[in-house]
Amino acid sequence: MSTRATYQIKSGFSTATFYIHHDGYLSGAASYFKDTIDLMRIGGRPFLTCFLWANERAELTDGHDAHGDTEYRYDLARQAGIWNLTAYKRKSYDSDVFEVVYDGNLSAFVSQHATQEAA
Repeated sequence: MSTRATYQIKSGFSTATFYIHHDGYLSGAASYFKDTIDLMRIGGRPFLTCFLWANERAELTDGHDAHGDTEYRYDLARQAGIWNLTAYKRKSYDSDVFEVVYDGNLSAFVSQHATQEAA
């Protein structure tokens, strides 16, 4: 499914935003994050690096606003050693307003959404 999304990852002093053209809905994003976490466990590499390696369709981009056709935006930041996620969904196709649909622990998001069927 062509549900476009951007993923902004803040790690230490670095921030990178990635664009993925497909599967940007909640369960698709959870699958991307699960693959990233699995790779981190195997390789012991940083989250940002593993996200790019685990998701070969991810393209580095200038930021959330660089793509006007996205339906979802994801912001990830590490706080006190825990990855937190804020997920946003575009209010409607003809709107530039995004509403928060999830705000909390990344692992909980993956547990909640990775097993759901695609919308």
